[in-house]
Amino acid sequence: MQFQSISLRTLLSRALIFSFLIFNILFINSSFAENEITVDVSSGDEITVEIFPAKGKYLILWLAPEYGIREGHRSLARLLTQQNIEIWQANIVESLFMPQGTSSLKTLSGQHVADLIKYAHKTSGKKIIILGDSYASLSALRGAHQWQQQKNSPYLIGAILFSPHTFASIPPLGQLPEYMPIVSATNIPMMIYQAKRGGTYSQFKTLMTKLEQHGSPVYTRFLPNIMSLFYEDKPTEIMIEQVRPIANNIKKMIPILEKHPVPVKPVALKKSKKIKSGIDIYLREYKGIISPLAIKLEDTNGKIIEKNNYKGQVTIINFWATWCPPCVQEIPSLNRLKKKMEGLPFELISINYAEEKKTILEFMKKVNVEFPVLLDKDGGFAKKWNVITYPSTFIIDKEGKIKYGVNAAIEWDDPEFIKKIKALL
Repeated sequence: MQFQSISLRTLLSRALIFSFLIFNILFINSSFAENEITVDVSSGDEITVEIFPAKGKYLILWLAPEYGIREGHRSLARLLTQQNIEIWQANIVESLFMPQGTSSLKTLSGQHVADLIKYAHKTSGKKIIILGDSYASLSALRGAHQWQQQKNSPYLIGAILFSPHTFASIPPLGQLPEYMPIVSATNIPMMIYQAKRGGTYSQFKTLMTKLEQHGSPVYTRFLPNIMSLFYEDKPTEIMIEQVRPIANNIKKMIPILEKHPVPVKPVALKKSKKIKSGIDIYLREYKGIISPLAIKLEDTNGKIIEKNNYKGQVTIINFWATWCPPCVQEIPSLNRLKKKMEGLPFELISINYAEEKKTILEFMKKVNVEFPVLLDKDGGFAKKWNVITYPSTFIIDKEGKIKYGVNAAIEWDDPEFIKKIKALL
């Protein structure tokens, strides 16, 4: 009998293919919930809920984020039912016929969620955990806060959040964000799964300080090499690697959260003040620390680029990513700006945020990028510059100080902008 040898690479390749097949099977089977119900809430509205039943004693009420419920949400829901955790998924914004987006989630009260928590327990007899990712985290925290005010029996265990977005608005470049009031009024046990490449990662310690200030535990687990678990409509390879361990971890974490009772009384909620968005589409005076950080990063050609002296020329540093439509939109105008500044003491450097070199090179085959692209491989460099939105661009004058900051896509070769940039020479 003859035996064929199989290389380790072949075995790993087959294992990955097998994982892909299993995951795709799960997607096919979980494209739709087992059943769908309509819940009448106290406002008189009807909320549609997709139910993934399970036999265990726990039920997760999963709230849809600003982009709605995707296949990834349903797939993880199916994996959680295999752990005997029932899942209810609700897109409250859609049920209320509101525009799907961050603005709607920011304006929702917590009453709809509180009503769903109560109804889910009443009809199932199970203990409830609320779950939200991205801006749906606000809905989860508000719902828990509203539920606490109604003096219910202790069947709410706490909350699970995926990469929570809790800023009141995006701040001007260089300034720290303000948080929605519900963050400082939260005192329930929580588990947070934070993507290390997500835009909010740079401010995660600040968020933790606010959430822990009233004594309730906040457990965390970081997700490496990923911007968001549900950002893409279809699962990426990295998502496939992450999702099953997360389902297993959630099963372990729920009993741990259960050991910490939800406080009977909520923390007083301050009135939400109107905060103006800091998104700028003009060259505004930079209000942060004006001394730029030194650069030492690899470029897409594998060359280490160092820069620690910015004096004697105007330097533009642009943070961007291939998945960011506004970033891609402004690349042609950056190319044109570079050409119009030829022969002048001017340098344009772009820094890609936390993407694989292969991804960037494939992108650059389709989109012409005529300036250096440096690799911020883990997003740590953007964090040091306090970048939380993309694109973000810093304009440094010939004295080596940051003069302007822009945290939006603009037409960089606009005559007005070129005039301002040349005035710095």
